[in-house]
Amino acid sequence: MSGLSFAALVLCLHITTGESQQFTIIVEHSQINVTAGADALFSVRPSSSVSSGSWNFNGKIVAQWIGPTAAVQNEYRSRAELFTSNGSLLRKSVNMSDSGEYRVYMVPTSGSQTSATVILRVVEPVTGVTVVTNDSTPLENLDIIALSCVASGTVETRSWFKDNQPIQENGRIFTSPDKAKLTIISVNRNDVGTYKCIASNSFSSDAGQTYVEVYSKYTAKTDGNCTLGSGAIVGIVLGLLGVGLIGGVSGWLVARKAGGIQDPPQSQYDTSINSGRKGILDTNTVNASGNYENLSRIEQGGRDNAEDGNSTYTGLVLENQSVYSDLKR
Repeated sequence: MSGLSFAALVLCLHITTGESQQFTIIVEHSQINVTAGADALFSVRPSSSVSSGSWNFNGKIVAQWIGPTAAVQNEYRSRAELFTSNGSLLRKSVNMSDSGEYRVYMVPTSGSQTSATVILRVVEPVTGVTVVTNDSTPLENLDIIALSCVASGTVETRSWFKDNQPIQENGRIFTSPDKAKLTIISVNRNDVGTYKCIASNSFSSDAGQTYVEVYSKYTAKTDGNCTLGSGAIVGIVLGLLGVGLIGGVSGWLVARKAGGIQDPPQSQYDTSINSGRKGILDTNTVNASGNYENLSRIEQGGRDNAEDGNSTYTGLVLENQSVYSDLKR
């Protein structure tokens, strides 16, 4: 029994020793996120000594080494450095085109070749965030507004706020899956306020905002920021009519004062008062043939002038004694 137990122990130690000798590549970070213009270090460490190895990017060799001797391809020579002591690779001043899959291959001094993969993700800083609306003058309980969060750079997340408070989504207010658009159905007065969008990534963030006003459906919308209610419009129309009426009366008075308009006929009271005046003609002075009798030449001439002017007051010579005569003074 003791001999069998010893043999089993030796076999177990042998298996453990064999497993510990299996060659592996330890990767510090399987994905690296850096901003454009920064450096990216692909840090790796082999489990045992390595005779040679290489780094590939999208199927193309970036750098390779044999023992202590390293060679970087011309395309990457100015922006790549290889460390033969552990096989790590440094990419300098990375840009968006450097994003992708990097694979390292290592051949140990004893054992089989193995590989490991590192993903590089280059992000640009978030800048120039603005909030754009599809309708600057939405009508209450009628219109739908859509606010779009537009940004430059690599946007990972977006957040929406109204008057600096997080927006609570519901059946009437909701965002798109990527949070790039906020939609409000049947806007009302409670939706009035400042809407802000914050766009960000792992390294930067920026914000933009806009003010949303909601107009009554009884308010006349204009292309600008000025709106006129129906009462204001009626007031303006009445004002214009009043100005026109005053202008017409003023023009009539000016023309009358200049002598272009005669006074209206005197009333019966004016006639009774002025019955003794010379200008009144007795109807008996006109005979059947239409000739004037017992009239001086001056009076007949005045009558002729009245007929020539097609006056409806035939046979009357009126003096300028109207109630407006005082305006001539």
